[in-house]
Amino acid sequence: MDVKTVLSECGLDDRHFQVLGIAVPEAYAALNQLSLSTPMLGAFPQGARGLSYLRDIAVQHALEARAAESRLFFTSTARNRSGNHMFLKLQVGQVVITTHYAGARGARTVRKAVTRGELATRTPDLFLAQGTMPDHCPIIRSAYAQLVHAGLDQPKFAMLQIPDRDQKAAKLTPYVLELQAPSKGAVEEVQDRLNQAFKVKVPNSGAGQDRDVG
Repeated sequence: MDVKTVLSECGLDDRHFQVLGIAVPEAYAALNQLSLSTPMLGAFPQGARGLSYLRDIAVQHALEARAAESRLFFTSTARNRSGNHMFLKLQVGQVVITTHYAGARGARTVRKAVTRGELATRTPDLFLAQGTMPDHCPIIRSAYAQLVHAGLDQPKFAMLQIPDRDQKAAKLTPYVLELQAPSKGAVEEVQDRLNQAFKVKVPNSGAGQDRDVG
């Protein structure tokens, strides 16, 4: 059993995976261009360090735009348990997807959090009794998946994984998305939207470090 098979049985198809594979490179390219044209991000050391946090914001923003354009995903904004961090939820039927930045090299794991633990209960049929081999019941077509991405100026990888109730994702083989090189026009559109979102969202992103999702 692998992640793609599970998500396909829950209603996702190649169109959904393609949208995800398009949006992630667009987000990285747009943020890279934005940092080069913004002294606070490109030339100010503290700002450059902040790009690590902004990469996931960029990916969420690009996904929200692509979801609206394709009409393949329902999007909503949610907060963590502490209320100091907002995040995007992509939904297809009973499948919920959230995004997570794994660092420049992809070595950063998705840490445990209350909100993620609650979302993980959407797939109890996959991990009945937390056995070594996950059980799968296609009758219950609900799941929680994490879109994990990594990289600097461009994504090193982007993959979908499904955590169990212990918020570990090792039992099912992740699905590595096929990333598509973005067009110049698409990057410029994402950059314009990101520039506006950056002005609005960053000051309100919260200074707290105890974030459930991010």
